[in-house]
Amino acid sequence: MRKVVVVVGCGLGGLSATIAATSRGANVTLIEKTERMGGNSAKATSGINGWGSPAQLAAGVSDDTADLFADDTQRSGTGGVSREDLVRVLSEESREAIEWLTGLGVPLTTLSQLGGHSRKRTHRAPDKADGSPTPIGFTIMQTLEQHVRGALADRVTVVTSTEARELLREDGHVVGVAVRDASGVDSEIRGDAVVLCTGGFSNDHTSSSLLAEFAPELLSRPTTNGAFATGDGVKMARRIGASLVDMDKIQLHPTGLVNPKDPSSATKFLGPEALRGSGGVLLNSAGQRFVDELGLRSAVTAAIHAQGDEYAGSGGCLFAHCVLNEAAAELFGRGMLGFYWKRIGLFRKAETVSELADLIGAPEATVRATLEAYAAAAESGRCPLTGKTVFPVVLGTEGPYYVAAVTPVIHYTMGGCEMTADGALIDGATRVPIPGLFGAGEVTGGLHGANRLGGNSLLECVVFGRRAGASAADSQLTDRG
Repeated sequence: MRKVVVVVGCGLGGLSATIAATSRGANVTLIEKTERMGGNSAKATSGINGWGSPAQLAAGVSDDTADLFADDTQRSGTGGVSREDLVRVLSEESREAIEWLTGLGVPLTTLSQLGGHSRKRTHRAPDKADGSPTPIGFTIMQTLEQHVRGALADRVTVVTSTEARELLREDGHVVGVAVRDASGVDSEIRGDAVVLCTGGFSNDHTSSSLLAEFAPELLSRPTTNGAFATGDGVKMARRIGASLVDMDKIQLHPTGLVNPKDPSSATKFLGPEALRGSGGVLLNSAGQRFVDELGLRSAVTAAIHAQGDEYAGSGGCLFAHCVLNEAAAELFGRGMLGFYWKRIGLFRKAETVSELADLIGAPEATVRATLEAYAAAAESGRCPLTGKTVFPVVLGTEGPYYVAAVTPVIHYTMGGCEMTADGALIDGATRVPIPGLFGAGEVTGGLHGANRLGGNSLLECVVFGRRAGASAADSQLTDRG
């Protein structure tokens, strides 16, 4: 009888683990507490990092290396735990991750350079032939779900609308999970090993809230996360002794999109980092730039806070204006911009500098001077105001412009369960792996430090999801005959 691996969570980490486990000869029971697969992975919009990929080489980026990528990741994480062994694995296996997804049918041919990166290495999918957008997270998840439900249907049992509540242990080994279905019926799902891919706790407002425990000052902040992001896996693993790391390291993404029709909403659409990576600039309420838009997320967030501009009716959200011109809109993708602008109503259009100034409520002379200075900086290759040296486009006084209000929002929890480079979760008392327990993605910690680099979340899910799934399938647990 084949070994059975129980995977909890149907985001990218969970599906990557599932596919890897089946490739090692195991059957998989895949558990998801919501009605459908996807999780926060399906909401991801900026892309997935990788160096040395065919797309990167085709774009003329031939000088990227594993060392450069690893250095960027660790520099971004300064102030927290960013283990060299984990960062090295992430970097060295990034090209393979891109090629693995491409081989499954994900078109990763569009590149952006996000904040904190020294090279252009973040992969997305181009717009479709009809001009409609290809949201990268959703596309990846749709592709992998089709593969799991199709090619792997005889090896994978999918159980949805079922919440994992406790880990089951026998003789020290994790052998499954206690679950509760949508009708409130409790049962057990057993296997030879468990892989937790349950995500983070960025929307954890329960009585046992991890946000309240580790970052109470952020409880009132809006988030980009779905209601399912309540730290279930972290809590279950901690109850059986798993070691946690960097639990107070919560990433505020600088560009949550403020909906003018509902500015106080506690959940906001993410303004992808690709907006700034495609050349968008940030202006304060006076019409001035104030930061290198391609700086680290933590730096851009702090700079927005320092401006002190509060969005009316938002309940205290400090904000800035994100401005794109036609060239930036083209790089970002017309289809994706159209989704945020025409379908959701999060962008507004200004034809001229005068209209742009009116739209943001700033003096036209100030806005014009700001744009003239930025265009000159882009032409020279360095901004004397912010030190910016990467200019995806020249954004000057020629309209039209596309404008959105953006505010820092809770986006990602860097902390979680400590793990080995092969995805085994570590016991806090003995400092050795807990037999039969593995994890991948946001449920784990020790990779991103105090600040995750944009584009590393999807990559982490693929790299460590595959490693955890393979490790679980190969682990020496009870022989099922």
